[in-house]
Amino acid sequence: MNQIPFDFGHGPNQPGRRSGGHRLFFALRPPATIEQQLAAIADDHGKTFSLSAKPRLSTLHVSVIGVGDYDELPEDAVFAARQAGATVEGAPIAISFDRIMSFRREDKARPLVLCGEGGLKPLTRLHVQLGVGMHNTGLPHNISRNFTPHMTLLYDRKAVPPTTLAGPVSWTAHEFLLIHSLLGKTEHRIVDRWPLLG
Repeated sequence: MNQIPFDFGHGPNQPGRRSGGHRLFFALRPPATIEQQLAAIADDHGKTFSLSAKPRLSTLHVSVIGVGDYDELPEDAVFAARQAGATVEGAPIAISFDRIMSFRREDKARPLVLCGEGGLKPLTRLHVQLGVGMHNTGLPHNISRNFTPHMTLLYDRKAVPPTTLAGPVSWTAHEFLLIHSLLGKTEHRIVDRWPLLG
């Protein structure tokens, strides 16, 4: 997902992966019941393409929209993001990813991601709703015209070409989350959550 970098008044905001700091973003999480399927997909493609990285099962998610990257997590940005999340009304989202590929990145490890069209429209709607809500609470809206729902399995310098999966990875999301990521530590903390009730 392409995210627009911005400064909420708390130090430099650097787009892309960082080795340290704090990231705040809205996301959906897959249920634990499909973790084995995801691990098997990552393992199969890791062996086929000689990847050295292992999947990050504890932090699997589908990013909906980024709030920002910070050297220190600012309480006012968290407060504004929680206000934005509370404005959203939406139904449960049926997600289905049927393709796997590496996203291109120059001189960096490439994300190996699952993607597909299943759930694209409602995910885009949620992306826009949260962007508008963020704008209304004083945060830049961060809405991207290139929003591409995906789930990153791992990062590796070797590339995997676009491939159709033997079977889709599907689930229904009944909530969305505001997540605080400790960059470089593979650790996600749930700040707040909201149900998708319809």
